[in-house]
Amino acid sequence: MLSSCVKLHWRRLKVKGKAFSAITVINAFATGEGGAIGIDLRVSVRVKLTDEEVSGEIFVRGEKFEDFSLVRAVVKTIKDKFGLDFGVKVKIDSEIPVGKGLKSSSAVANALTKTILEELKIELPDIEVVRLGVKAAKRAGVTLTGAFDDACASYFGGLCLTDNLKLELLKREEVEKLPVILLIPKGTLLTSSLKNKNFKVLAPYVEEAFKLALRGEWKKALVLNGLIYGSFLVYNLEPIAKALEVEAVAGLSGKGPAMFAITEEPEKIVEAWRDYGEVLTTTLR
Repeated sequence: MLSSCVKLHWRRLKVKGKAFSAITVINAFATGEGGAIGIDLRVSVRVKLTDEEVSGEIFVRGEKFEDFSLVRAVVKTIKDKFGLDFGVKVKIDSEIPVGKGLKSSSAVANALTKTILEELKIELPDIEVVRLGVKAAKRAGVTLTGAFDDACASYFGGLCLTDNLKLELLKREEVEKLPVILLIPKGTLLTSSLKNKNFKVLAPYVEEAFKLALRGEWKKALVLNGLIYGSFLVYNLEPIAKALEVEAVAGLSGKGPAMFAITEEPEKIVEAWRDYGEVLTTTLR
């Protein structure tokens, strides 16, 4: 059970944690190698260690969210690793739409894992914090590959290229803080619904896109990735085509349905995408 030194009063809690969304450069479904870039949509968390189980409140874009499965998985993963017995009370506020391919689960797992470890006075290298969060996300069933690329981009920012099977960060580089326009269609696509999809047939094409990203041509890579996966998942790719027409770089984020465009003239994309769904504007980070 918790020692008295870590029994905290919720009203006195000062420590907060945060993590961010990301967009896809290479989706790892086909090969296990992937890449993502951080964007400035955030998740903030507050935690109190308790002797109870998991409780608290989760809000996503101002709406109450009732699914605590990822929170429970993070707690269980930390308990198992360090041989501890504790519960948590959480308050989570997220700006990131759920089920759209914008790394909401990676961001929550990162923010929660880091903050709980801080409250437990456990110090780990940042990359190990990310790996713990990935393990929790897999346990919760919110990722097929472990989403290590998404988790790294969420945690560290910049461009992160990874081997998701080996949990290795292959390359990270800073990126210019360019405007990013997000297209959020009404539908959602949950990762659990894709378990029977044979993404391996895309491997030869995705491997070539990943090589481009490793060489520094990540803008070309993300366009190719979007066209490959968008076609395979039978999305309407007209928004990407419209963005390319005005010389933006555009792709599909994760499993979709969210799409994104990177451009120094965001107003052109906002206007072109209004009829396809909700449009948000943020920046790379």
